[in-house]
Amino acid sequence: LFLDADACPVKDEAYRVAGRYGWPVKVVANAPMRVPAGPLVELVVKPGFAAADDWIADHAGPGDVVVTADIPLANRALEKGAAALD
Repeated sequence: LFLDADACPVKDEAYRVAGRYGWPVKVVANAPMRVPAGPLVELVVKPGFAAADDWIADHAGPGDVVVTADIPLANRALEKGAAALD
């Protein structure tokens, strides 16, 4: 599960669902932020314009879910075979 943390209004809900199913979560943001402690949640910080989106698009693929409110990123995720949720 990839969270576009800069454009994701449902981070808390995503953490709960991922925890319920044991899914790893990559929280990708332009700046450091608080994330739940635990082995399944990883914060990835990519400063710079669109750097977080580029990182997600480069790493997401078939079987992954990308949660974002960013339509261009959602399109890029779909092109790589990932699912995209708003």
